[in-house]
Amino acid sequence: MKRTKQVVITKVVSRNIVWDAFAQIQNLLGRNLKSYEDMTARGVKQIEEDIKKQGLEFKWYRYQITQLTNGALVIMFYGEAFV
Repeated sequence: MKRTKQVVITKVVSRNIVWDAFAQIQNLLGRNLKSYEDMTARGVKQIEEDIKKQGLEFKWYRYQITQLTNGALVIMFYGEAFV
């Protein structure tokens, strides 16, 4: 049986102030908030790059995404990696 270790990676990403105003208009119209989607994708990509640099292979993992303020997210990746 392979040994494992717990891994936690946290990234905080924020929006561009220009996109913030545009997102408010989109929200009023009931459309997808592209700026939040982009923020989330950017944070997940940064985490994936960190994992690739470390050469980790995971038994299981999860993402937890939480809004910090209007315009900032914290993305936490946690899981169990093979050693």
